[in-house]
Amino acid sequence: MLTPLTPLLPSPSTAAYALLAVAGAALAAWAYLYLYTVYALPFRNLRGPVPASALFGSLITQQKAEPGTTYAAWAATHGPTLRFRSILGSWRIVSTDPAAVAWVLQHTGQFHRQTGFNRMLDRMMGRGVLMVEDAAHRRQRRVLAPAFSAANVQDMMPVMWDKSYEMIEKLEKAVREGEAEDKESGTRIDIHLYFMRTALDIIGLAGFNYDFGAGEGKDNVLSQSLSTLMNFIQKPNLVRVLQIFYPALLPIPTAYTRMLDSTRIIQDRVGREIVAARKAELSDVKVDKRADIGKDAISLLLKANMSPDLDDKQRLSDDEVLGQIGTLMVAGNETSAIALAWACMHLTQHPEVQERLRNELDAVPEDRPSMDELAALTYLDNVVHEVLRFDPPLPQVVRMCVQDTVVPLGVPVRGRDGQMMDKVVVSKGTEFVIPINEINRSTDVWGPDAGDFNPDRFDRGKPGVAVPSVWGNLVTFIAGPHNCMGYRFALAEIKVMLFVLLRNFTLEPLPSHPRIERRGMGFVQRPFVVGEEDKGIQLPVILRRREA
Repeated sequence: MLTPLTPLLPSPSTAAYALLAVAGAALAAWAYLYLYTVYALPFRNLRGPVPASALFGSLITQQKAEPGTTYAAWAATHGPTLRFRSILGSWRIVSTDPAAVAWVLQHTGQFHRQTGFNRMLDRMMGRGVLMVEDAAHRRQRRVLAPAFSAANVQDMMPVMWDKSYEMIEKLEKAVREGEAEDKESGTRIDIHLYFMRTALDIIGLAGFNYDFGAGEGKDNVLSQSLSTLMNFIQKPNLVRVLQIFYPALLPIPTAYTRMLDSTRIIQDRVGREIVAARKAELSDVKVDKRADIGKDAISLLLKANMSPDLDDKQRLSDDEVLGQIGTLMVAGNETSAIALAWACMHLTQHPEVQERLRNELDAVPEDRPSMDELAALTYLDNVVHEVLRFDPPLPQVVRMCVQDTVVPLGVPVRGRDGQMMDKVVVSKGTEFVIPINEINRSTDVWGPDAGDFNPDRFDRGKPGVAVPSVWGNLVTFIAGPHNCMGYRFALAEIKVMLFVLLRNFTLEPLPSHPRIERRGMGFVQRPFVVGEEDKGIQLPVILRRREA
């Protein structure tokens, strides 16, 4: 006898049809992702590695390896421009061809920054200059760029010197405490931690006249939230990867998105206080080109933004000004600290370089030389140049093609059909990877010793091949309309901290000589000690005070 519920229960045939429909949909999705997309690829003739995984392609292989290794191995086999399968059947192009890279970086109308990564930054920091494209980017950059002119960076250097000498005081104390326990062995110091704290204090004061007090060990809600987020990003997480590659998934609440939102709330609150304070200082000042309203970047930005010479359509909104604070914190803090950490690693591995550099610095009569005087120190410039070549803080950048386009190749590659290719048709939605590490270490550019750390290479004159660059024939600071406008600030900061560090201490490797591994989680390559991964990011050295 049938009950009233009987019609609600699926019959065996209905269940079978449903199962068949699901299987059919899965098969159709598989056919689309793994058959049709390959057939429809306009660049399918490019060679590349065999995917290591059906779901993740070669992405996991690339991300598990140290930055600067996988792409180089692929290029040696398949040529400087190649394709590889990424997540869920999508395809990426990667190229170490300087001409192709220059074309992509120059044509920002056709190639935008990676959509998912941009939306993540937007959610965390607001729509600062790193997150916007086209006309919005040009408008923001026009207002912000003057803050990082050579003259303005020179005006910011007193902050760099003050905070760097405060760092020396903290290191002196730590070394004395270590000597009290064991003077012969020296003191183990995580030098990266000191650089991070100092760089944060410098960008806080030079960027927006805000004292984080990181060097003093003060608890600051803004720096703590950002630090927590960055530590979280170090840990591999499938959901986070999917949300970056597929921005439509970002609205789904996860631990990652909740942390992004929490960081944004704190940053907006502190940022509005900073902007309000700067505006209050300007309220009684006639803003023109001669007005002296503060040396920090946000004050200079507000001055430019309020200038009567600026068209109203070009002015930034309060939210856009606010977005620059997060941009300055992320772009102007960790990257410099990471570069300094790698510098110390190389100086411990090459004591002859360290000694020669120290001799040059000791010969400087001033304790606080100007930016021009630092620039005149040729070996310091060579060392910084080589560090940024060998270990760029950003191992790669990714650009998303936003309209079908043709990218010319400077170095033709042999296609899968055996024919030579001198251009690549790139379809809308394709991600184009620019591997900074591999280009900076290219033997075609820097010769057969490109894999060696050798500051003297910059005494040879210009290399034989030009690469897209805003400084030093390196891709480190990118090139084109989206180049790093703060590169002068970064170079000055790195040189100032190396100057004070080496005039006061000697650096040695740990007696155990642990292997320092580069990991590119997040968007910069950070140092980890193999076997001490649980301690997180660190660059330990033995620090000794120099005898008076």
